[in-house]
Amino acid sequence: MKEIKVENLFQYINPMKLNTEPAIALASDGKETNGLTIGWAEFGRLWRKPAMTVYVHKARYSKHIFDGADYYSVCFMEPEQKNVLGYFGTVSGRDENKMKNCGLTVLEEDGVPYFAESRAVVICRIMGRNDFDAFSCDDGVKEWYLKDGVHTLYHGEIIKVLVKE
Repeated sequence: MKEIKVENLFQYINPMKLNTEPAIALASDGKETNGLTIGWAEFGRLWRKPAMTVYVHKARYSKHIFDGADYYSVCFMEPEQKNVLGYFGTVSGRDENKMKNCGLTVLEEDGVPYFAESRAVVICRIMGRNDFDAFSCDDGVKEWYLKDGVHTLYHGEIIKVLVKE
């Protein structure tokens, strides 16, 4: 993979397609590495830095790993890896070692895990965390959050972007 400038990222991915072309967010707390499929995220600037925010639901096994991590990566996969995206979205790390069983190659960049098979990887340093205030959402979303709880937002400074050569 080669490193590109953050401002060139959108030549390789379309963040508005995350709902139909999800990605996998990965983190390591030094003891465990795990990931989950994400269908939404935010890109922009935070405190004069390029930023990406990912959401992890409180019930997801990965949450405690993200809570203990200083960095995370977001791996944008090729369309033919749709089955892996489904796997990371339906199988819990509580039940099996997804990193071992997913069939992908786990690499590290500056200690941050990512998949070699990714078409693009965004590596972020966590700048802050907070729980999503679901009570300002429309009624359908509000009802879901009242029943199942909230997501935690992980605000990350984009420190590196890698793309498939």
